[in-house]
Amino acid sequence: MKIGIDISQMCYEGTGVARYTRELTGALLKEHPNHVFTLLAGAWRQKEFFTQIHSQQPWSTAKLRLYGLPPKLAGLVLNTVPVPFEWIGGRYDVFHASDWVQPITSMKTVTTVHDLVFRKYPETVDLLIRKVQEFRLSRIAKGSVHVIVDSMSTKNDLKKIYAIDDERIDVIYPGINSTWKPATKKEIERVKTKYTLPDQYILSVGTQEPRKNIARLAAAAEKVGLPLVLVGHYGWGDSLTPGVKSAHTPGMLSLGHVPDADLSALYTGAAVFAYPSLYEGFGFPVLEAKACGTPVVTSNVSSLPEVGGESAVLVSPTDVDAIAAGIQHAMQEREKRIDRGFTEVKSFTWNSAAKATLEVYEKISKGYI
Repeated sequence: MKIGIDISQMCYEGTGVARYTRELTGALLKEHPNHVFTLLAGAWRQKEFFTQIHSQQPWSTAKLRLYGLPPKLAGLVLNTVPVPFEWIGGRYDVFHASDWVQPITSMKTVTTVHDLVFRKYPETVDLLIRKVQEFRLSRIAKGSVHVIVDSMSTKNDLKKIYAIDDERIDVIYPGINSTWKPATKKEIERVKTKYTLPDQYILSVGTQEPRKNIARLAAAAEKVGLPLVLVGHYGWGDSLTPGVKSAHTPGMLSLGHVPDADLSALYTGAAVFAYPSLYEGFGFPVLEAKACGTPVVTSNVSSLPEVGGESAVLVSPTDVDAIAAGIQHAMQEREKRIDRGFTEVKSFTWNSAAKATLEVYEKISKGYI
């Protein structure tokens, strides 16, 4: 098959969508070389990023097609200009659209919907993102685009909110790279020295934005009496949670984006990984923490019970006392939950995600779905 994949989101490093795009396309190219892949991206300042990616295996085995527009502007143009996408991007047996763009096209098309946070918690989403996603999902709901989702939670949301038929949606769990594994004591000491960390700390990883519930987590960490270490880009907003302290509190250290090599050691060195997000379509950090040998506390809502499994302590994300109790519980059962997490994480692989995605491509191209 001739397969076109929009990889524009890959340049936003540190986000779950970028990780998904990079890992899935890498696995598709590596495991299914008999197909002809073209990778498409809106690029302006990011042109060097994409050409650098394309110079590496396995992405160098695919064709690369860049547009001279920033990803967001390219998305706005392709979403709104009434011109068939194949006039601009070429024709393929199957086109896999991105998280940002749902262009007009007569081609067999699949897209991945990572979450519906813009509908479930609109107050936690930037206005531009909300408008783009509302437009994109309304077009998907009215058309015949096939949808891949990261979790059963998102599938149920799509069916309930947009009335999309069950047969148009496939749940394909993302994977986790084998490079995520427990760090050595030497590596743990290195990162603790590098970032001036205490012996014991609670770790949380993710873009710092209202949906991540950082203010309540900071309050819970204060109750437990352990410092909170945050990793991830600053997104937008501050606390936005009435009655809860600002996220900028003493006893909390924000490291920003850190290299994956450091992040593995930060996970392994943490007393607990806490991720009480208000809503997630999946939750890569939960898998990463489990793979690195860290007990997990996460929310009992949206997709997080699917990702957390039996090894994670599930808590109400709106209850500070529950989050604090969950952290203490995870620390008390540390070894048992780490061992169970190692077992659970083995079922999430990018090879299996790529295989299932290709099966969707094949069914679409043959008109079976």
